[in-house]
Amino acid sequence: MSRDLVVKSLRDNRAGTIAWGLVLVASVALQMAVYPTVRDAAAGFEQLLSSYPEAFKAMFDIQGTFADGAGYVRAEVFGLFAPLVVLGVAIGQASRCTAGEERAGTMDLLVANPVSRREVLLDKAFAVLVDLVVVAAALAAVLLAANALVGLDIPPVDLVVASLLSAVLALPFGALALLVGALTGSRGLAVAAPVGAAVVTFLVQTLAELADWLRPWRVLSPFHHAGLGDAVSGNADALGALVLLGTAGILLALAVLAFERRDLATR
Repeated sequence: MSRDLVVKSLRDNRAGTIAWGLVLVASVALQMAVYPTVRDAAAGFEQLLSSYPEAFKAMFDIQGTFADGAGYVRAEVFGLFAPLVVLGVAIGQASRCTAGEERAGTMDLLVANPVSRREVLLDKAFAVLVDLVVVAAALAAVLLAANALVGLDIPPVDLVVASLLSAVLALPFGALALLVGALTGSRGLAVAAPVGAAVVTFLVQTLAELADWLRPWRVLSPFHHAGLGDAVSGNADALGALVLLGTAGILLALAVLAFERRDLATR
């Protein structure tokens, strides 16, 4: 591993990572700040939620009651918003690693150094992983603070595990962005492919609660294996996390092979 290359990648990505992290922290802090009001008016919220279509409740993982901290965090944070932000970090930074550098005309300068293409890609992938861990740590920190300040009554370890699992969920999509970027050199495609995959697999996971014929296909959805909502309730799926890590590893290996064999665009 080249320390200089990892540091360069982190420096190149820092503006995006900081921006995404601040958006996540500020939004979650605001959501947590209103929790006491929601908890005190739980009866009214329960009546409102009962009128929502099942498809809406499935999409945002609304289960249990908002009077319960775990139910509130599950729906408001891990139902859609936090995964969306962490996916944005993974896809944005990973697409920049290969296709972004190539489009900017800097990739040929990197591979001209006495490092292999494999090392270049793996070092950049490691930098993306560091970015994801930083964002997940920021999410865990704001949730732990809220847990103490507004009385969410959630075991701290469950909040930390759910936050880290959001980063694990993002890994296959980030690896897919690396693969498409390595194959095509197009940042547009490197963003579009994982975004499309995320939308489709998210819909499969949520709509499977309503359509029996979709349920067997949930095994193809990273959102199913991540089980972020269950993790908040203390039921993290270790096997699901291993599936996500394995999928990301396979996609990364394919990205390395593609990157080693393709002629890079030069400017």
